Amino acid sequence: MHFVNPLFLLGLFGLAVPIIIHLFNFRKFKKVFFTNVKFIEELQQRTQKQSQLRHLLILLLRILAITALVFAFAQPFIPVSKTAKINKGTGAVSVFVDNSFSMEADAKNGTLLDEARNKAVEVAQAYRPDDLFHFLTNDFEGKHQRLVTRDEFREMLEELKSSPSVKKLSEIIRRQSDMLSENKSKSKNIYVISDFQKSITDISAISADTSASVYLVPVKANSVNNLYIDSCWFESPVHLPGQNVKLFILIKNAGKTELEKVPLKFSVNGTQKAVSSFNISPAGEVQVVLTYSDKDAGIMHGVLEIMDSPVTYDDRFYIAYNVASSIPILCINGGSNNIYLNSLFAKDSAFTFKNISVNATDFSVFPQQSLIILNAIDNISSGLAQELQRFVQNGGSMLVVPSPKIDLLSYQEFLKGMNAGQYSKLNTANQKISLLNLTHPVFRDVFDYLPENMDLPSVFSWYGISGTSSSGQEFLMKMQNGDVFMSGQTVGQGTVYLLAVPLETDYSNFPKHALFVPALYKVALLSEPQNKLYYVIGRDEPIEVRKVAMQGEMVFKVKGKTGDNEFIPEQKKLGTNTTVYVHDQIRDAGNYALLSENSEVTGLAFNYDRKESVLSCYTAAELEDMCSKAGLKNFTVLESSAKPLADVISEMNQGIKLWKIFIILALVFLAGEALLLRFRK
Repeated sequence: MHFVNPLFLLGLFGLAVPIIIHLFNFRKFKKVFFTNVKFIEELQQRTQKQSQLRHLLILLLRILAITALVFAFAQPFIPVSKTAKINKGTGAVSVFVDNSFSMEADAKNGTLLDEARNKAVEVAQAYRPDDLFHFLTNDFEGKHQRLVTRDEFREMLEELKSSPSVKKLSEIIRRQSDMLSENKSKSKNIYVISDFQKSITDISAISADTSASVYLVPVKANSVNNLYIDSCWFESPVHLPGQNVKLFILIKNAGKTELEKVPLKFSVNGTQKAVSSFNISPAGEVQVVLTYSDKDAGIMHGVLEIMDSPVTYDDRFYIAYNVASSIPILCINGGSNNIYLNSLFAKDSAFTFKNISVNATDFSVFPQQSLIILNAIDNISSGLAQELQRFVQNGGSMLVVPSPKIDLLSYQEFLKGMNAGQYSKLNTANQKISLLNLTHPVFRDVFDYLPENMDLPSVFSWYGISGTSSSGQEFLMKMQNGDVFMSGQTVGQGTVYLLAVPLETDYSNFPKHALFVPALYKVALLSEPQNKLYYVIGRDEPIEVRKVAMQGEMVFKVKGKTGDNEFIPEQKKLGTNTTVYVHDQIRDAGNYALLSENSEVTGLAFNYDRKESVLSCYTAAELEDMCSKAGLKNFTVLESSAKPLADVISEMNQGIKLWKIFIILALVFLAGEALLLRFRK
């Protein structure tokens, strides 16, 4: 047993007062005369014994009453932990309440968020009114970066709502520790009230800091079942009107129940495009494929939807993509127009194909192109090289077809400026293409299977293509001797493709081969800029906008397709490209439009982070074990019990207080003394 005010124990010297009174009892007696002496002697004997016993009992009760009062003022307590202590100064308490979507799961008393809010109130009750409190949620809002009174803390709790933001446990405790480190209080306590999902509980990443006591308060859901759409993607990133497309959807079951014939719906611009159903095993996943087509060109806003409860925030998945009316291609010719390129692109409505002479090049049209083909240019001037480099750096694609009269030095200088592959001298030995890179996007979905004895193009003369160690060049086709026939590499935000031969039959039969069409067709399709299919709220991913010239004070705006959410995001311009950052201005999942002068430039889709969809959480025992292994000696896990959390915290911090018991005992002893004095006969 310990004492808050041990100096009050000096009051035990007051026990001498009743003892002295008992020893020096100056009470006077009256003389009474009786005729029967024997009777008097017997009466005196009995009265003396009773009097002595009564006085001893009264003395004992007085001693006990004084002792109990002294102990009560000394405030004794029994410590239940090594850190239990009574703090006399103002304390600082930081309380984090997990308000992520996983806290919407059902619990004993409402949702997990309701239970967490109630426990936060109990934490505040366990401390004194003059202590200071720090309130924190997953949003890390600026208004929560200060210490407040207990009443203000309770007001903040009343405003608590669910949030799409997700933070790791190590980030949370670091923010709380930083906040309390600025306070000079000797008593610093950190509370984390959460369901402690396994996806965010990174205890091993927490740095040991003993300046504050940390208490983990887990809340438990009634059920951990949840079905959700995890992600989706298209088979091809390019969309054209009337083209059949395949949309792949990955669906996961985070529960322990097998589900059958679950419906899945997909709508585009408010029109239902496809429906399907699926079966999924417990803790399993399934991939669903939807096939459909878009009749018209334009910006498409899609919504995938399943039905699941009670966690519903992840039952919808939003996407946005563009169906191009045509892909603009500019062919810069060193001589006459190439008949093979004209046959492939000029008569296809999917492309807008234009031929120009290298001597009449208009650089101002470059930003509006998706693909530029350099066809048989003998010498690349410095001006053309500079504009082409800018075009590729800003996201354009370029296909280089060498000239029979190539000026190697000008080509090498041009390609060196982009850290791209280099052309070398002409080789005249006959070769045959023997290897295709089927993992490259150009050939990834061209062949269902590749026959062993497939007839590949023959090569009669070619220019060597070499790449630097840092160029990141990939081959698309290789010849039998290992030389590269066609390569591709990323340069800046764009792509550069190099062909080893002029498109003439004197150099190879590639222009007349069946492989010519899919190879160049895919190069052209992949040149069309594609925004991300969707973004994740809270990750602050940059949004790249290409080929949109913003004049003067014009700015982009983001507007929700439903509701009245509209704002001007941060934007950084670089040439004809603009990078947009929405930061925390989007809080709700859905489809959005990027506007320029009230005209929709591109579609945007935002989804909630799927980390919250996996409701698997750590138990209190597992948390204790991880804290022990991580050497976090100042961490304590507070399990749910029949006793109120406020009482548990009070005992943890201050031990079991006994002063009330001693007050009651003192009153009992004083009452006993009064009864003895009143009924002494």
